Amino acid sequence: MKKPPKIVLANPPFVRHGETGNFADIDELTAYMEAKTEAARVHGLKTAREMYPENFDLVAGVRAGSRWPHLTGKLAPDTYTPFPFLLAYASGNLKAHGFEARVIDSIASRRHQYGRFLAEVREHKPDIVVIETSQATEDIDLWLCRQIAGFAETALAGPHIAEATVNRLQAENPHIRYFLQGEYIQSAVRLAQTRKPGVYEPEVVLDMDALPFPDRDFPGADMVRDAWIPGMDWPQLQIWGSKGCPFKCTFCLWPQTVFQGRTAPRSPENIVAEIRECVARHGYRHIYFDDDTFNLGNERISRLCDLLKELGIPWGGMMRIDTSPLPLLEKMIACGCAGMKFGLESFDAKVLAGINKKLDPGKLFHTVSYLARKYPKLKLHLTTMRGLPGQSDTVHAMDLGILQALGFSNIGRGDAFRTYQVSTCIPYPGTALHAELKAAGTAA
Repeated sequence: MKKPPKIVLANPPFVRHGETGNFADIDELTAYMEAKTEAARVHGLKTAREMYPENFDLVAGVRAGSRWPHLTGKLAPDTYTPFPFLLAYASGNLKAHGFEARVIDSIASRRHQYGRFLAEVREHKPDIVVIETSQATEDIDLWLCRQIAGFAETALAGPHIAEATVNRLQAENPHIRYFLQGEYIQSAVRLAQTRKPGVYEPEVVLDMDALPFPDRDFPGADMVRDAWIPGMDWPQLQIWGSKGCPFKCTFCLWPQTVFQGRTAPRSPENIVAEIRECVARHGYRHIYFDDDTFNLGNERISRLCDLLKELGIPWGGMMRIDTSPLPLLEKMIACGCAGMKFGLESFDAKVLAGINKKLDPGKLFHTVSYLARKYPKLKLHLTTMRGLPGQSDTVHAMDLGILQALGFSNIGRGDAFRTYQVSTCIPYPGTALHAELKAAGTAA
């Protein structure tokens, strides 16, 4: 009987030289900066600067677990490191089907050297290595696949493996044996069972309660963090209460490319069972629901609030501002919710209509102002965008003016409980926005 394959599911390093964008041949510089960071942690910044006087221009980024893979800033960022949900769910599902699987998350574990990553992968003697890739890291991941192909079969997975990109990647990279499109929790098992080369279409799991809990037994799993709520104790449990989103915003990557427009809410009982297990095993101190839209189903969320209140652990989540009535939002706060993230994008009705956001600017303003006024110690974080179709500089300035009038400031510049961020709209391949702009001749 043929031995089942050993599988490594990887979130490789994402480090570039800040000035040139190069990633090759920077491991020595990376090791130096890692040592400097550790010296600062142990001995203080002044001593670290004396021990390591050079300051190399290296920037690190995030990939797996992030809806917006990007360079986040200087090496070893401590404020935003997402949990690699798809990798971890796929690993847990592979193990449940009898396969030996292992997650390597170089970003969460702060292991930023490419050579060290390749050595770690080789050390586990895998038969198949699955890398969750992204548009921002495509060149890095293709290079890594060429190195790995010398000792294991390689696969690329994730939202970047969409119809718009997979044919090109497959034709240009014959050393990559497998391509897992979209959600790959189930297709990773099918790959391991058949080892048939080629493209595996997305298989969206609609009954999340039937899935094994995501694998959290890997280095770095307790180091993920989204430091957006002031005063929270660590470590942070990042968890999904659901997958997908029923809304059709044209720019949004995961609901379109990963979950194919489908939603899969978990039952409150299943969610709390995972929380209890994770707290017992790993000692998590607060919870972050990193859903596409956490507050789906008013009765379901109300029941979940009751159960979370019994747990007594502070929590927060990524929500849509018009999905829950005000009384339910207030019940969340009464049941331990310490922070709410809302995607606003803009207060301009035409801009919102142009991206199919379907938010009422008047209701949006009313809810934000009510919560901000009544709950001064509730963390409210609002996401906005620039570069949206039809959004002029004047409209963007108006959006920022409204936020500032409500007492919100850009991250790190004012009240820590009232923050907003400004992201640049990027039309990722596989989204409706990318298709629209490509048809108009304005997207690659």
